[in-house]
Amino acid sequence: LIIRYRHHRYLLSLLRRKRQMCITYRLYIATAVDLLVILLIFFARANTKKEYRNIYIGQYVGSVTLIIVSLFFAFVLNYVPEKWILGLLGLIPIYLGLKVAIFDDCEGEKRAKQELDKHGLTKLIGTVALVTIASCGADNIGLFVPYFVTLSVSELIVTLIVFLILIYVLVFTAQKLASIPEIGETVEKFSRWIMAVVYIGLGLFIIVENHTLQTIWSMLF
Repeated sequence: LIIRYRHHRYLLSLLRRKRQMCITYRLYIATAVDLLVILLIFFARANTKKEYRNIYIGQYVGSVTLIIVSLFFAFVLNYVPEKWILGLLGLIPIYLGLKVAIFDDCEGEKRAKQELDKHGLTKLIGTVALVTIASCGADNIGLFVPYFVTLSVSELIVTLIVFLILIYVLVFTAQKLASIPEIGETVEKFSRWIMAVVYIGLGLFIIVENHTLQTIWSMLF
């Protein structure tokens, strides 16, 4: 019986970890779709290895900054006594998803072009980082914080490692796609709906994971 119990716990742990990894991939992909369009603009103007390298560095600076800010807020929210209250944070991704679906609220492309016209390629690291934070900061923090508070320490460490890997994959993908004509228009065409679906799905997951609806229902009835 003890062996069966341990085996059962092990299987549950594997299933939870697999589910967590799937959500992590989907979450980053949703936030990366808008960034992909922005990076395509930068790579379309870059010509030298130094400029390519600076885009990689700038993207890491911007993305890691947003992750650190999200970790800080998640750490603070861990002191909230009732877990179901944290589930209310799931309303943030749902709101962002509906906003993107209804209003197509993505201004990163315009901001990237404005910064390039203003500074050119001379301050590429700062430009990429600034555009990443300014264009995606509120949305990313609004998505990362509710998700981070649902994770254990070990799950959070794995998530952060996966994020760091996916940042490289994102920039590398943008670099390769930049050489394909009209690819930016295709990505931009479908990015709105991909982001909306994943944002709303993440919000619902956070609400369910923290038993928010069940708790509210039991309190009312």
